[in-house]
Amino acid sequence: MSDLIVDFTLLSTSAKQLNAIEKEFKELGEWKDDVTSVVGASELKKAMTDFIDNWDDNRKKLLEDLDSVGKMVEGTRDAFKSVDDELAKAGKKKK
Repeated sequence: MSDLIVDFTLLSTSAKQLNAIEKEFKELGEWKDDVTSVVGASELKKAMTDFIDNWDDNRKKLLEDLDSVGKMVEGTRDAFKSVDDELAKAGKKKK
C-alpha cells in the first residue's frame, strides 16, 4: 500500500497567494483615461487605447482563471483534510 502525502501548508499558502494575486489584478482598475490623457499624438493615443482595451479583456479572463484555480486549490485542500479526518477517526475506532 502506498502512502499519500498531502502538504496542507502548501495548499493553504497557494490559495492565499492566488487570492492576493487576484486582489492585485482587481485593484488595477480603470487606468485608460490616466494613460491616454498624457499622450499627445493621436496615433499613439489610439495605439495605447487598443493596448489598454486588450489588457482589460485579458485581465478579466485572468481574474476568472485565478478565481477558478483558487477555488480548486481550496477544494482540494478541504477534500483531503476531510478524508484525513475520517481516516484518523476510523483508525482511533480500531484501537
